[in-house]
Amino acid sequence: MKPVPPHIAAGAPEGTLWYGGPVDRSKLTLRVMCDSSEVQAVSELLGCESEVAKHGWRLSAPALEPANLDVQVQEIFSKLTADLHVWRQVCSKYKVDLFCGLFLERPNRGISLSPETMAQVSSRGISLGFDIYGPG
Repeated sequence: MKPVPPHIAAGAPEGTLWYGGPVDRSKLTLRVMCDSSEVQAVSELLGCESEVAKHGWRLSAPALEPANLDVQVQEIFSKLTADLHVWRQVCSKYKVDLFCGLFLERPNRGISLSPETMAQVSSRGISLGFDIYGPG
């Protein structure tokens, strides 16, 4: 766990529990659930090769500390087609989502997405899911 800055901790009673602040780390992966025989076809449609994956097509952004989902979404989408017709085709045939792992070192952390990022995700027909891993 990252320490509370000394100038803040110095004035707190012993045993103080610290809350709030940004999500400490995030991991984001675009997933297309398809058979392994269809991964190459999905890669051709989206314009990017898949990472090695057990169940379908995958593309991940590097983990960020502190978390920044806007940057991670842009990292992934910058490697893929912007053609919304292609996205509608892929999303109509396969289950597609952005899977976000959020890692907290203390309770009560927060994160948000910009309206631009939400519009980009929504216009492609992609769902957004979160797994949140608390401290301890």
